[in-house]
Amino acid sequence: MNEIAIGMFFWLLKILGAYLALMMVFTFILSRWKKKAKQETEEIAQSRKKRSGK
Repeated sequence: MNEIAIGMFFWLLKILGAYLALMMVFTFILSRWKKKAKQETEEIAQSRKKRSGK
């Protein structure tokens, strides 16, 4: 019985570790995507100012 409990504990630990790693990767990708989108938005705003200024 004890061996089954230990096996289940390690199985749960592996799943939690994989979940944590996925969430870290997802958060990293999302933050990079947000920075890129913000930069593109600023570039569009600057190009509009240049066009309206002329």
